[in-house]
Amino acid sequence: MIKAGIVPEKKIKEITKRIIKDSIKSWRKKKEIKGIDTSHFVLNLISPYERLVSAVIQSCQTSLGTKFWENLIKEIAHENSFTICDNKDFFQPNTSELNYIIDQWKTKREENKTPISLEGYKKELIKEIKTNSEKFKNVKKIKPKKGDGLDIFLKKNNINYLFEIKSPHVNAGAGKDYSLKLMKMYHHHLFWEPDSKVIVQIIFPYNPFEVDYDVAQKGRIDPLIRNLDYLVADDFWKFLSGNDNCMKYLKEAIIEANTEFSLYEDIKYFIDKHK
Repeated sequence: MIKAGIVPEKKIKEITKRIIKDSIKSWRKKKEIKGIDTSHFVLNLISPYERLVSAVIQSCQTSLGTKFWENLIKEIAHENSFTICDNKDFFQPNTSELNYIIDQWKTKREENKTPISLEGYKKELIKEIKTNSEKFKNVKKIKPKKGDGLDIFLKKNNINYLFEIKSPHVNAGAGKDYSLKLMKMYHHHLFWEPDSKVIVQIIFPYNPFEVDYDVAQKGRIDPLIRNLDYLVADDFWKFLSGNDNCMKYLKEAIIEANTEFSLYEDIKYFIDKHK
């Protein structure tokens, strides 16, 4: 018997296999028409084969990007009774009136030695929005500026979930940028719905390191707080699917899909073609 609120192994694997197969096959079809740039003056002279392999893999990796994860998240969320909202319904208010709160909290989080959650920020933001409701009633909705939008917008049990998907390989100081990103997302949502329940988080869909993610990225991810500001790998997939083994099933499904649909051959095709 399948428990309510848990996406079963069979469904997780079925969804994952279909999406990874479609993603790789679509990439091959497009690249057969457009081609892949494998040229590099220096490396072609020093290590031509390795350069070729790198170019093909990079092309496929870029094609997968966050779209693979976006599609996977949406379908698994749907199976667990989340409502998939249209990102086009996420608007930025055409005003800078509350930017001072964002600036104050940006400094507070970055300079404080002890991690500070965004709960105080949200409360202060909501208070100002409600206090100035009459003043803000004519503010227009506009499309978020580039970089200030979101990747995934879900709803369940009257809670809004706004997610931004990021590569787990982060640059030094990225945590500060992500912290600001989260504050802007809270601002954009709460400006229109100050009474709504909302959780905004950065999602790292997998952990590529052999140690705990926080250890591997120590210093780079500050001032973000794990499980409040961001979720990593198992923690995220458990939440989304309700299945404690979801991450394990994702890995197994990708390996099985490679065998069943000869996905490696789609990549090898371009390597052989450009030899």
